[in-house]
Amino acid sequence: MPKIIENVRGMLIDEAKRQIKENGYDSVTIRGIAKGCSLGLGTFYNYFKSKDMLIASFLLDEWQERMSRVSALSESECDPMAVIEAIYGEIKSFIDANSSIFSSPNAQKAFKSTAGSYHKLLVSQVSQPIAVVCRAGGYEQPDFLADFVAESILTWTVANKDFADISRIISKLFVK
Repeated sequence: MPKIIENVRGMLIDEAKRQIKENGYDSVTIRGIAKGCSLGLGTFYNYFKSKDMLIASFLLDEWQERMSRVSALSESECDPMAVIEAIYGEIKSFIDANSSIFSSPNAQKAFKSTAGSYHKLLVSQVSQPIAVVCRAGGYEQPDFLADFVAESILTWTVANKDFADISRIISKLFVK
């Protein structure tokens, strides 16, 4: 009778995160992840097609959790700059928490082919909470304004610009 293991997907993700944190992206292998979970290699492939699919999976989960927090804030906050600062903080924290992945040339190469196709989706996800506040505040062209600010925030946060510098410019867009 086969043994039943609870939450194999979660175990694989947790082990990959642990190994990335301890040894960096480049040192992590599918075999090492499976071994760290006391699972066979085939079991790994029942859940993920590759190491990069596993990593993309937990990055997506984390990203969605962060965007959910910002969306919740946008429903109760009327100051667009407060929402934008929260978005900046979540993106910055996401980048910092996963710096060992994002700084790896091998990871950059692995994810480069898909990054461009997800850019529009990222802008859309970041712009949604901004648009909610812009609509509530009666700003002109709230969707365009939100997309413009989202693109700016993504670009400048990834470039490691300080929020104080970004906010001085962006706040001028919200003067009525």
